[in-house]
This record gives sequence, C-alpha cells and structure tokens, in this order.
Amino acid sequence: MTTSPTGPADTAGRDAAPRRDQRPGTPDAGPASSRNRLVRRVPLPTSGPVARVLQVGLVVLPYLAAAALALVAALWTYQPWKFGSAIANPSGDNLAFHAWIQNIVETGWYETGERLAAPFAQNSHSYSVTDDLLFAFVGKVLVPLTGSVGAAVTAVVVLSFPLAAVTAVGLARSLRVGRVPAVLVGVAFAVLPDHFLRGTGGHIALAQTWVLPIGVVAAVTLVHRSPWRGRRLRLREAAVVVGLLSIGLVNAYYAVFVGILVAAAALGGWRLRGFRAVLVPTVVRVVALALPVGVTMWLDARWTPSPLGFASMAVTRSPADADIYGGKILAMLLPGSGHRVPALRALRQQYDATFPNPAEGPALGVVAAAGFLFLIVWSVVTLWSRAGSRRRPVLQTLAALTWVSLLAYTVGGIGQLWSFALDGGGLRAWSRMHVVIALLALLAVGTLLGRLRRRPLVQTGVVAALVAVALLDQTSGIYRPDPGTAKAVQAEVTDLTGRLEGLLPSGAMVYQYPDVSFPVALRTTGPASAYDGFLPYLYSSEDLRWSYGGLQGDPTADWQQALGQRPPAQQRELLTAAGFAAVLVDTATASSTPEDLAAMRAALGAPAVVSTSGRWEAYLLDEDRAACAADRTALADAALHPPLLYPGDGFGPIGNTIQGADGGELRVLTLQDGGWPRADLAFTLEAPAGGARVTWPDGSATDVAPGAHQVGWTGPLDGAETRIGVEVSGGDPTGVRAYGFTADVLDADADACLASAEAVPAAAP
Repeated sequence: MTTSPTGPADTAGRDAAPRRDQRPGTPDAGPASSRNRLVRRVPLPTSGPVARVLQVGLVVLPYLAAAALALVAALWTYQPWKFGSAIANPSGDNLAFHAWIQNIVETGWYETGERLAAPFAQNSHSYSVTDDLLFAFVGKVLVPLTGSVGAAVTAVVVLSFPLAAVTAVGLARSLRVGRVPAVLVGVAFAVLPDHFLRGTGGHIALAQTWVLPIGVVAAVTLVHRSPWRGRRLRLREAAVVVGLLSIGLVNAYYAVFVGILVAAAALGGWRLRGFRAVLVPTVVRVVALALPVGVTMWLDARWTPSPLGFASMAVTRSPADADIYGGKILAMLLPGSGHRVPALRALRQQYDATFPNPAEGPALGVVAAAGFLFLIVWSVVTLWSRAGSRRRPVLQTLAALTWVSLLAYTVGGIGQLWSFALDGGGLRAWSRMHVVIALLALLAVGTLLGRLRRRPLVQTGVVAALVAVALLDQTSGIYRPDPGTAKAVQAEVTDLTGRLEGLLPSGAMVYQYPDVSFPVALRTTGPASAYDGFLPYLYSSEDLRWSYGGLQGDPTADWQQALGQRPPAQQRELLTAAGFAAVLVDTATASSTPEDLAAMRAALGAPAVVSTSGRWEAYLLDEDRAACAADRTALADAALHPPLLYPGDGFGPIGNTIQGADGGELRVLTLQDGGWPRADLAFTLEAPAGGARVTWPDGSATDVAPGAHQVGWTGPLDGAETRIGVEVSGGDPTGVRAYGFTADVLDADADACLASAEAVPAAAP
C-alpha cells in the first residue's frame, strides 16, 4: 500500500476494514457485536429534534469534558477566589504585564503610561511586542468585568487552560482522532508544566497556548487534502486565516514557531500534492502570520520616542542567547521543575545544576514524552522499511513536524541560525518550542489510541488512566501563588500610597530611589525583584505620578542614571528644583548598597511615611526649604535634560558599557532645547592593545594608550545630538569600551551652590 496525500480520511477508512478473521457479510463476534446488541436493546432516535440534540451532544462532549478537566486543574492551582483584586504573584515580569494593563485602564493603550517615568511618561514603543489582541482583551474586556487589573490578569490565565483544551481537541478531531482519545490530547496539552510556569511567572502571552493548535491545523491542512469542497472549504480556510492573524497578535514567539511548521508542511504538501496545490494556501498563511507582526512593529517604529539612544529591546536580546536558552532533548524528557513528587523534583534540580544553561526548565510530561519517543523511533523504522510497507499519513506528518520542531528547539539548530542571521531576531528562548513538540506527541498518542476504538470500554479505560497520569504528573501545588503574600503586599503598598496621597497635592511627582532601569536592571535589586518599582503605580489612585517605568535608551528615563552619579544632597536639591514632591526609598532594593542608602537617608532627613513592614520610606521635598539658592530653572534643566552618552554606528549597549569592535561613533543626546552652550564631558575609554583615537565635536582629537583611561572635552553641544568619533588602531579584535560618562552643564555659581548644599542637613518635613 502506498502513502496517500488524503491523510486522515484514508486512515479512518483503512481502520474500518473487516478483520482478517472475519468473513465478509458475517456479523462481528467481538466487542462491537456486544455494543450493537446493546444498541438494539436501547433504541435511539435517528431523526427529529432529539436525534439532532444527541448528535450535537456527541460532537461537543469531548470539548466540554477536556475543557472542564483543564478548568478544574487551573482553578485548583490558582484559586482566584483567594486573591480578590490582588496581583497573584507581585514580582518580576508579572508586574510589568500588570503595569501595561493598568496603562490601558488609565490612558487607553498599554504603550503609554502617563503616571510612569515622571515628569515625562512611559513610552513603550521602543520595546516592540505584538501581544496587542491579548492586551486589548484583558484591558478592555476583563478589567471591566472583574473590576481590577489583578483579577483580570488572573482570569485570563485561568481561562487559557480550557481554551487550550478546546483548541487541542479540535485539532485532534480534525486529524480523525477519536472522541475519547481527543479528550486526553486536550487535557494533557492544556496542563503542560510550562503552562503553569508561564501563568505564575508573568509570561501571560506565553500562557496562551490555545493558539498553537490553530497553527498546527494551518500546517497539516497543507499536507492532507481536505474532504470538504466549495463553501465548507472556503469557510475552513477563512477560519484558519483568522486564527493565524490572532496568533501574531497574541505572541510573536508562537507566530514564528507556527511559521516554521507551515514552511515545513508546505514542503510536504508540495511533495505529495504538487506545487500549484499548495502555493496559494501557503502564501495566504505566511501573510496572515506576518502581517500583524509587521504592522505592529511598523507602528512602534512610527511612535518611537525621539531623540532615542537605542531601542530598549537591544539590551534584552543577544545572538548568543540562542545558546543559553536553547533546549536539550533530555531536559524536556525529565520531570518538571515543580513536580509534585519530591524525588522527581530533586532529579530535575540535579540535572539543571549539573549541566549548564538549563534554559527555562522545559518538560513534556510523561504522556507526551512517550509520544515523542514513539514518533522518533517510528519515523526511523519507517524510513528503513521496505517499499510498499504500511504507512500512516497522519503519523508521517506528525513525525516530520516533530523533527522540524526538534531542530528549532535544540541548541545549534534553527534557533541559532535565526539569531545569527538576524542579529538575535527578537527571539532568544528557543526551548519554548517544546510546547509544540508536546502537542505533536500527544496527537501521536491520540492517533495510536484510535486502534482501540473497536473495544470502546478498553479505550475509555486506557484514556481515563492516561488522563489521570497526566493530571498527577503535570500539575502541582508548587505552581500555586501564595495568596497570603499577594494580599499582604497589596495591603502594605495601598496603605503606603494612600497615606502619601493624603500629604501631597493631586498630580504630585514621587521620585523612586534607588534608580532601577527598565526592562533590564543595571544594579542588584535583591531581595526585591527587578520590577518592584511598578508596585506603587499599581496600588495607588491616579493622584500620584512615579519616576519608575521609563525604558532604557530613552533620555526621558535615562536622566535618572545621570542623577544617581551625584551625591545624595545634590540629588535632593535637583529633584526639588525639578518639581518632585517626595522621594520614596525602597530599602529592600537599596540594601545591596548600604553605604549609599545610609547617605541618602541622611540627606533626606526624617521620613514622613513608613510602610507597615518598614520596607518603604517616603520623604517630603519642599521648595521653600531648599538649601541651594541657585536658579531653579537651571537646576531643573540640569536634572532632567543632562547630556547622555549612547552608542552610534559601530557600537552597541552591553550592560553599563558601550562596546564596539572596530570603533565608530558615540552619540551625546540631550532633551535641552537648543542644546547646551557649555558642557564638560568625561568618560572612561578602554582601548585595545593598539590604542585608540577620540575625535571631539570641534575636530580636536585625543590619542588613548592601551588600557582604561579617562578622556574629556569641554565645549558647546548644539542641538539634540552631538557625535564623537572613535578610531581603533591596529585592528585589535578585543575592541573598545566606553563607560562612566559624566557631564556638567551648570555654571560655576550653581556648582558651588550644590556643593555647599552637601554641608547643610535636610530640613524636617
């Protein structure tokens, strides 16, 4: 028998053929005969409303069963009724996602936060994400329904589980997987360990795994000819296109993953069905995937702030990340890092500690792992089989897509090629492809269980046992956020901001100390998380504005880094002149630099408000008690519009440094209208063995010997941008680094005034 491109329909027809031990025309003496006798004893209607209801019930039953089990697992894990309006996991990436939803509530869209990055506003367009559909659904639909951002985000996480089960069942049924095995596919896919990790850890877009079965449908329908024709076929294609558009607007990772599957399936369809049969459907699918991503990125580029030092995405992605976050085959076959069995959890922890770069802890679960191993072995055996041997089209397609997905998942595969060719390409954690591999493996398990459909009781029992195994293996109380911690944080921060609102006028600006850059913290923040600066924003009314939340690379945020280089007393004076009404000190975030924390406390005086745990201290600033009598406008401009050093051609941002291999240009940006008539610039240049030459804006040059040396220049900065040239001598591959930039734009009297303020103790509030 040869392989047929019609796929699932052929498989179903072959499996329905009489058994070899059964004579044609004689009744089946096996389990099916018993079932037929039972049906004759209890006649069922074959026409009329009751029959139609029964038919619909049989169709929707596997969807309802899988969705119900997945929903129960999600509710058991997250227990949303215990959190109320509190943020379930008030730390890390979860806070950034909540802040974007809060932006929608207050400004209408997530990329603008008018109460963040004070005295400016958060502009997130330089950190391009494509999750617009998800943000709109949570911010525009769920927040009004639930009454709070915290409850809305918890709701979308919980809802993602039954949605994933429903789409996975739909995919399984489209491949002619039986109704009962399809329930296993839906439940096991919905409760993958990674799904819980994303929901708890704040990667809410990655928790929307329900989009992946839609993508697999788009891929396999290129390989297998549909039995539908005419209007039904057009409706199916329209549904596929709508589904693909939604993938690109939910998560860019999943859009790329599905694009890889579609490209691979197009090759298979070309081989089996011919080039013309798959050309138009393939183009339509690729456009549907790429269009929302491309439009979103174009809009971000259109609304990116100007002047801009660099896109903040540049500091979060590196081509080398494909190695760090690429997957390993054994890693996804092992138990999850949060497994309920301590011994299995310890086994995973031992593996992650033994082998470097454990990525993000990928785990298929035991059922999907068995399906994956079967597909790998089966495909190899099939390749070695004699021509004309029996082949199964659905398993062939699943095996082929699994191999392609494996090439994307593993270190040194498609992910590394993508990163190398596209300089990172915006994606780094290719181990996330294991979710696609799990789905394909579960479909293989469901297909194999179809061989038991002549024995429905046995099939149901096996499926029930495997569902129980999947639920026990893949769910765990470890994934459950702590409602006590969540509510305690909510109560403390709400009380803190409420008392502060009572002391400050409406619209007052609060500076958050210490300065923590976003989205990548350039200082140690432990024991606090890097994004804890969003907490006062999330748990306060619209009366106060907060300094945290501006994006790296944007001068409207990076002025705080320049301010932080000054002594605390000077920071106090400059912040007062800039219009800030208070300083909120996060002692947990500042605990890594205790000397700086002590100096800031001494400069600010006695706190006006202290949070219930003592973590946050709020100090009032009063213009009338300022110690420096210099021109307030000049001080404010120096604080908010300082010259800042950014990479130009040939350089890039690496942490707190700017690095380049062959030299190039450095850029000095300022928000000061017309620039500065005089600026004293200085920074450290680390030159390679051949030395370097710095060419200043006025054409003068400074030769720099090998090693780290401070270089400086004094002169006018005309306009928003000034360029500094750097030439590397000798072609040394180690390149050149610049760091420690400072700029003084005040006159001598203002500098003396600020210096004298350091000797004046802070006035009592």
